[in-house]
Amino acid sequence: MKTIVSMSFAALILAIFFIVPYPVVYADSSAGHGNFKEVIILVPKSTASVPFLILKEKNPLNKNVDIRVDTFINHAKALAMLLRGEIQFLFTGTSQGWENRKSGGPLIMIDTGVWGVSYMIGRDSSLNNFSKLKHKRIALPFPNSPLDFQTRYILIKRGINPDKDIRISYGPFSQTIPRLLKNQLDAAPLPEPLATSMVKQHGLIRLIDYKKAWALVSGGTEASPQVSLFTTDNIASEYPKLIKKLVAAWKNASVYVQKNPSEAAKKSTAILSMPSDIVETAIRNTYYSVPSLGDNRKMVKTYFSQLKNLFGDRIGEPDNDFFFK
Repeated sequence: MKTIVSMSFAALILAIFFIVPYPVVYADSSAGHGNFKEVIILVPKSTASVPFLILKEKNPLNKNVDIRVDTFINHAKALAMLLRGEIQFLFTGTSQGWENRKSGGPLIMIDTGVWGVSYMIGRDSSLNNFSKLKHKRIALPFPNSPLDFQTRYILIKRGINPDKDIRISYGPFSQTIPRLLKNQLDAAPLPEPLATSMVKQHGLIRLIDYKKAWALVSGGTEASPQVSLFTTDNIASEYPKLIKKLVAAWKNASVYVQKNPSEAAKKSTAILSMPSDIVETAIRNTYYSVPSLGDNRKMVKTYFSQLKNLFGDRIGEPDNDFFFK
């Protein structure tokens, strides 16, 4: 297992897949794939990737194809590797993959593996729902980031004008965390494992679970697509049987992680370079699920349709060609 580069923990989470914008990369998606003997999957150095780290141990494909899982912290570089044919699969933010496709790129979504991963974090335990954030200071990543869209959607559905009723500022997690610790902010949404790290190491509080907050405004479902597996249209069309076998193994690994968070944490803590207790708690607070291909398509399309109703073409809505069948 190798990591492409290294950086501080907060900046690492920042750069992986949740908030960093990147230029749309185009490439000849037919280049460099051939009849590979080794399948390479790039995954973020995050607890979202634990099922893939577990899956790697069993090499579930076949005796003629090895599986390799490497970690990344720079989405743009990882995407470029996929488009150049240096890797076959990329596990990254759902919205990032859709943004590439929406802009004319060749990405295909295979399935989604994480459906809830963020928490509103702060010090004041009374700020335990979005209605109580009125007139408070919160920080989001950059405008039009996934957390920006989802937070604004929830606020609007709860009758709060995010541009008038709340003091929203923008900045990367590496800036937000010091502001939280200095009481310059009342709250900020953070993804796992960063949320767990702030709770365990700095005494902050989980104020709001985004899964539960989303369920209140979305018709009852806690699931919203956060991290998905992508490939190129060329690989999707050439290797459907291999991909379906990979998805089945990924699903089994995801179930294992959910049922055995302590063991999964012990197996992945060294690779993730995080304390085992933080990894385990982050696993317990992450919504892992690998649905059927058809259910994934319906759930992802429903999510983006809901956002599009409020935000229009800024978010867009995937068509069926975006999904592996």
